[in-house]
Amino acid sequence: MGNARRRAAGIAIALAVTATLLSGCTGNTTPDPTPSASTTPSTTPAPSTSTTPGPSTSTTPRPTSTITPVPGVDYDGGTVPDTCDGLITTSKWKDSFLRAPLNDPAVVGDPVEIPKSVFTPVLQPDGKRLYCVWRDPRADITNVTIAVQVVDSSKAFAVLQGLQGFQCEHLAEGYRCQRISTDNQYGVETGVTYFTRGDIAIHISQANVPTSGLLDDVMAHVF
Repeated sequence: MGNARRRAAGIAIALAVTATLLSGCTGNTTPDPTPSASTTPSTTPAPSTSTTPGPSTSTTPRPTSTITPVPGVDYDGGTVPDTCDGLITTSKWKDSFLRAPLNDPAVVGDPVEIPKSVFTPVLQPDGKRLYCVWRDPRADITNVTIAVQVVDSSKAFAVLQGLQGFQCEHLAEGYRCQRISTDNQYGVETGVTYFTRGDIAIHISQANVPTSGLLDDVMAHVF
């Protein structure tokens, strides 16, 4: 009888240990959902990132026309600013050409008359245009002129490729052509720069005004 009691007691102890071990295993399974829950925040930024370009694209006026994609220059992320101040960093140029009057009627006419350029034949008729001239009417030649317009990207690119006497290159997902020369009458430096990227065209002309970095500044406000 003593042996029988000892065997029964041993079996009871073994069952108790087994129950304890099983209880411990069940407790270890509770953390499993935690990694799944922790991955939820990591998916949150995705919708925000994907929707960011939306408002920027929707605010860009786009003419209703067919544009033939051009490798290297077909980027439609640009916007024509509403004002000339929105075209440049004013603090950067306040001691330069910004000292001259902007779009003085004696210079640009009233209403403003935008002169023709190489981009004129490829302008989109329903596209936005911005024309800015900093020039004192009393100045013989000193001025800076910037025009930003919506064009047919494929045709604008072809126009620039046909220019003579310009240094041209692919630049910042677009195409730039530039010519720096000296005015025969006044002996001052003059410059003409054309840039197209997607369906946005930029035309900068300057005379007797150092404007190193002006195109980069304009591009930063347009694209």
